[in-house]
Amino acid sequence: MNRRLSDHLIRATCRDLLTGKGQVSGRHLRRELRERFGYAGRTARVFAIWREETDAQSRPPVANVPEDTSDLQRRLAAAEAQAAEHLARAERAEYREMAHQDHWALEIDRLREQLREQPVLAAQVRALQSEVLKLTAELQAARS
Repeated sequence: MNRRLSDHLIRATCRDLLTGKGQVSGRHLRRELRERFGYAGRTARVFAIWREETDAQSRPPVANVPEDTSDLQRRLAAAEAQAAEHLARAERAEYREMAHQDHWALEIDRLREQLREQPVLAAQVRALQSEVLKLTAELQAARS
C-alpha cells in the first residue's frame, strides 16, 4: 500500500496549523499528519515543506495592492493602452514583413523569367552574329 502523503496534503495541514496556532514546530506538524492521515511522512521531506511554509508565512507580501480603486483603474487603463500600442506595433511589423516578402517574391519571379528567356536570347544572339558574319563577308566581296 502506498502510504506517501502528497505535498498538497502536507502543505494544507501545515497552513491549517499555522493559521490556527501561529508558530508550529515540525514535530507538531508530523504528529498532526499522523493523527489526520495515519502516517507522518518522511521526516526530511515533511521538514523541508514545513520550512518553506513557515518562511513564506514570515515574509511580507511581495506586491502591495493599493487600496484605492481609482489608482487600480488608472493602472488598468495604462496597461490596456500599452497593450493596444504593442498590438498596433506588432500589426505594423507584420504588414512590413508581408510587403517585404511580396517584394522579394516578385523580384525572384522576374529573375526566373529572365533565366527562362536566356536560351531564346542566346539563339537570337547567335542568329544575329551569323547575320553580321554573312554581311561582313558580302561587304568584303563587294569591295574586292
